[in-house]
Amino acid sequence: MKNFKLLFFLIVIFSEITLSQNLILSSKENIYDKELNSIKRGKINNYLSLRYFYEWNNNKNKNNLLISKLGKKFLRNQRFKIFPEFNFKSTLNGGFIDNRNQFLDLFPRITFLTKYNFTKNKNFSILFWSSIEKHSLISRNNFSLNKYQGRPIIDNDFSSNQAVGYTDFSGDDFSWIEYRIGDGGILLNYPGGDISFSKNLPIWSSGYNGQLWLSEKPTSFPFLSLRHNISNNWSFSYLHGSLNSNIRDSSFAIYYNSALPMISKKISVHRLDFFPTQYIRLSIGESIIYASRNFEMNYSIPFLPFWTAQSDLSNSDNLQLIFDGEYIKKKIGRIYGTLFIDEWDFVDTFNKKKNRNWFAFLIGSSVNLKSNSNFNPIIRFEFSRISPYVYIHKSSINNFSHHDMTLGHWSGSNSQNIFFSYEGKLKSKLWMQIYFSYAERGEVNNYTINSQYNHEQVSFLYKEYEGDPENRTVYGIRVSLNLASNIRVTFNSFKSDWRNHIEYNSSIRNNTFKIDSILNLSIGL
Repeated sequence: MKNFKLLFFLIVIFSEITLSQNLILSSKENIYDKELNSIKRGKINNYLSLRYFYEWNNNKNKNNLLISKLGKKFLRNQRFKIFPEFNFKSTLNGGFIDNRNQFLDLFPRITFLTKYNFTKNKNFSILFWSSIEKHSLISRNNFSLNKYQGRPIIDNDFSSNQAVGYTDFSGDDFSWIEYRIGDGGILLNYPGGDISFSKNLPIWSSGYNGQLWLSEKPTSFPFLSLRHNISNNWSFSYLHGSLNSNIRDSSFAIYYNSALPMISKKISVHRLDFFPTQYIRLSIGESIIYASRNFEMNYSIPFLPFWTAQSDLSNSDNLQLIFDGEYIKKKIGRIYGTLFIDEWDFVDTFNKKKNRNWFAFLIGSSVNLKSNSNFNPIIRFEFSRISPYVYIHKSSINNFSHHDMTLGHWSGSNSQNIFFSYEGKLKSKLWMQIYFSYAERGEVNNYTINSQYNHEQVSFLYKEYEGDPENRTVYGIRVSLNLASNIRVTFNSFKSDWRNHIEYNSSIRNNTFKIDSILNLSIGL
């Protein structure tokens, strides 16, 4: 109690020197800004491989919070700030949510923020924040239904767009869907790092069109995390969070008439980064998925190797090992890569018949092309390959997933993906990108899961249906335009050819070809 009173006293004392805090949302445009700056300086930027979807900082040159003079006058002061925002998104032909449909997504977003700086140089501060979104999707026709649940589904399947999670619907014609997104937390900044207790989305590995480890694909989840710079050459990061298993706990049936609670599922992650020079980063990390129990003390110790801890706990959990790195050539470009190991049979590493090497890898490069204008073009290439065994566990509750959506790369198990893009920025207001993506995936079913645990080989892109593996080709153009400090327009026009995919409302595989556009208008106060 005495310590709490002391903390409260310090907050009150220093509240008068509260300063604004800027928000950087993870986006294609912001990645371009960070990467271009990193290449020009010839220095690693940790943001590219170790960030949160909501990243708070003191950078005055970039802020994704849309602001107006009116809002600054009535909604924000030194102690407490409110940032309302109104978004209008429309699709020409269903976007990445529906095969063929026109709909309008109306969603207000409001962000609350209060920050206290304990030192004048802002190296020690505490930040309290919250963000709320309320989406209403109104379509001209009925939305596609999930064949298992008989309800609308908007999970952005087989695309890099972020998943949604749970949704509601209004009306019997399934033409109106609603869902809510809430994030927030407490962020303590100190010299050398930060501690966060938040509901946010960690993005903890290299990749632009997708990440193998903790990616931009799933919805956010609550966690306690630490990011700390040990020295100029070493840094350490740790996270312990709670996931949604999507499996109801029948042991509570006596207490609930419906909507049983979910069986608990958790994740623990740690990562060590080494910087031999300012333009080279080498990283190693572990993650563990465990379920059906409270917080496991072995995984709550940040520096304890999970590989040994899992053995102490009878090897019932799902362990992953990560190697990640990047190299930057000043004013030229950047190369990066990730090796994801779901299981490694070290003795039989090169024995094709007996090994249990469940690997995935991702490689990528970005080159800053020379230009006499202010466009500063970057051309990038990225390739990933994920074996049929990765992200899957013999106990399905321990799958590497949240809300049944992979925590890793959006293409999922038994897949590969190629991505190209050419992009640049005209001054500071207009960002443009031309892109191409080709992805294909095979099946993961009881046969492939049983085979992998019986030391039997499953062919890459294995499938049980006739014809080619499921594949999707997408190419298009993205544009982001800041019309004013409180108005932003984003536009994505693309052509999609999706073959041998399962229809949402049946088990039939079909081909869907379409030309589509997504327009989003954001207005802030």
